[in-house]
Amino acid sequence: MIYFNNPSTDVYFNLALDEYLLKHDFGDEIFYLWQNNNTVVVGKNQNTLEEINLKAVEEDQVNIIRRSSGGGAVYQDKGNLCFSFIVDKNSPLAKNYQTILQPIIEVLQKLGLSAKFAGKNDIEIDGKKISGNAQLTYQNRLLHHGTILFDVDLAKLPKYLNVDQSKIISKGIKSIPARVTNIRPLLKTDITIEQFRDFIIQQLVSDKGAQVLDLPAQVIAEVNKLADEKYRTWDWNYGSSPEFTYQHKIRYEGKGTVDIRLNVEQGKITKIKIFGDFLGSQGAEQLEAALINCKYTRVDIKNVLEQFDIQAIFGQNFTTDEIIDVVIN
Repeated sequence: MIYFNNPSTDVYFNLALDEYLLKHDFGDEIFYLWQNNNTVVVGKNQNTLEEINLKAVEEDQVNIIRRSSGGGAVYQDKGNLCFSFIVDKNSPLAKNYQTILQPIIEVLQKLGLSAKFAGKNDIEIDGKKISGNAQLTYQNRLLHHGTILFDVDLAKLPKYLNVDQSKIISKGIKSIPARVTNIRPLLKTDITIEQFRDFIIQQLVSDKGAQVLDLPAQVIAEVNKLADEKYRTWDWNYGSSPEFTYQHKIRYEGKGTVDIRLNVEQGKITKIKIFGDFLGSQGAEQLEAALINCKYTRVDIKNVLEQFDIQAIFGQNFTTDEIIDVVIN
């Protein structure tokens, strides 16, 4: 087995590295650990906009990325430790999720944690999820990557992943909420995430006789190229989302109600209708037409709205930000 050192906390590089190492045979099994900073990762088959609170993630500059494997959306910060195995898909280790996760479970148990495999693809401690996992195959190779909640800011999960499902109807695979916990408070002896990472490396390198290597410069360059061409792009992270419909209504006291109904395909507005009892003297038809083919992001929608006299359309004292909050929330 090869263990690759990967100090990057850039999620776009890290998921590109997963794909690159899966598709390039190094003649041995591969294992590596990595961390992402302030990120929401959505599954390949999910509707990104359905899974995230777009206003919150844009305000807080949270990284948004779609991975190439299935599963649900997760929030990650530097208190989360990710791991990847790349193995022959016909090897005993790759038999199922439980067999490939067994080395990780054993490491956690050596720290005194009652970790066990649960559900289809999770690791739990006392009924609470501490690790979610997903897989992807390419030719005769299998990528298994997962997360370990070590000391994540769990308050961020409902902030960034809390979406009012009554507003959006789509064909995307929806995340299933789970009871989660960090493992750091459960440890008998407190350690840092760096010490935790080093312990995992020590145990797996010892058990597997792994060779520890730095990523070659050529690999880093090619992974960065893949990240730029795919994982950093709006088309991959938003445009690949399934079609969905959205409806949202807000009543602004003393101003009136604004009711927005729209369709989004490949991340762009394809249909939109604005209803309400607002008292503007100018109709909303020209604004509706201007929003067709607009990317469904707050920045792009704001750019369109700023071309119009909002108070003429909606009435006295209405602001651009109030209309944005109805269109995208």
